[in-house]
Amino acid sequence: MRGNCSIHKARIKILCFLIFFAFKIYFVILEKVIEEYKKHGFQVNQDVPGNVYWEALYHASPNAKVILTVRDSTEAWKKSFVSFLKQENSRWGNPGFWILHRLISLGWTSPNMHRANWTTQEVMKKGFFRNCDQDFYPAPWTVFTADQLIKIMQPYWEASVDQYEAQIRRVKEVVPKERLLIWNVKDGWEPVCKFLGKPVPNIPIPHDNKTGDTEFIRRTLIDGPPGKEAQEWSGWYIKKAFCQVLFVGGLFIYEKKTNFRLTKSIFNFAKSKL
Repeated sequence: MRGNCSIHKARIKILCFLIFFAFKIYFVILEKVIEEYKKHGFQVNQDVPGNVYWEALYHASPNAKVILTVRDSTEAWKKSFVSFLKQENSRWGNPGFWILHRLISLGWTSPNMHRANWTTQEVMKKGFFRNCDQDFYPAPWTVFTADQLIKIMQPYWEASVDQYEAQIRRVKEVVPKERLLIWNVKDGWEPVCKFLGKPVPNIPIPHDNKTGDTEFIRRTLIDGPPGKEAQEWSGWYIKKAFCQVLFVGGLFIYEKKTNFRLTKSIFNFAKSKL
């Protein structure tokens, strides 16, 4: 399944499929990914990095069906994509933005969050921005605000538009018509249910993470298990660094009061062994 998470996750759950979602894949040997699918009974793949590496997954999955979600126009997709980048990069304000990216660059988040950020970085650089060599997640140390990072991203937005259109063309070239559904959420349940052989639910199509929705990411990522885990790890690293600073600072004060007696003793001992 290729497309954005905002509709797929809730919709596919209603249709009773088990989802293999988002950053659970990372970048590993494809055979191991398929092995995990089978082990846990996953039936659907969506969102990054799966939608970037959809073709390899498709060829490794006999009889797989593909739902290609599209917007009303390329411009509509670009507007949504850019708005999302601006919104999420600006979420923490200043200096929260810089502090968060420094925690990430120092590795002071959970291992899972570290892999998720690394995956996002690789997908943005190789998938959306067409093999660019600029780092975004974490931002370079000299990038202090979200506005600075957004300005760095802007030249790559047109490349992302080209990638979006190229991916649509590629899906149409690779996937036989009988195994492909090109679907706009505005088309409603019927095309999806007919394509998957499922009854049409009697409820509206769920639509999470709409453009401008700041609560979806907070609810599922920041306040959810991934965010809480990352906060615990970050807290531990910060406390560890604080203790190290206290130790070094206390040692320096002690040495200064004793005219650096311990330091001189260590140097004299080292010289006697040379």
